[in-house]
Amino acid sequence: MQNEVLRHGPLQLYPDRHRANWKGREVTLTLREYAIVEKLAQQPGQDMQYRNLYDLVRGSGFSAGIGDDGYQVNVRAFIKRIRRKFREIDPKFNAIENYPRFGYRWRSGS
Repeated sequence: MQNEVLRHGPLQLYPDRHRANWKGREVTLTLREYAIVEKLAQQPGQDMQYRNLYDLVRGSGFSAGIGDDGYQVNVRAFIKRIRRKFREIDPKFNAIENYPRFGYRWRSGS
């Protein structure tokens, strides 16, 4: 759908342009970062596994990092960059929660 806007609390997503706004200000995300934010925000409160998030941005079965779970480090790096970008706009940003040893979720009500 052209010009579709997905709203999740103060988050606005523009899927056709791969853009995100937080509290009315644009968050400068890469395409991969946008894909992660969109996936998490579309299912608030639902835990997303590290592997699923990694496959989303790198393709199913792709592996990078050291060891069988090396991809987790890469996902954590993506999330760290995403949080930093949101916190440049809102220092109290906390919509992305970690589920230790499993993955991440978008906080319900955020």
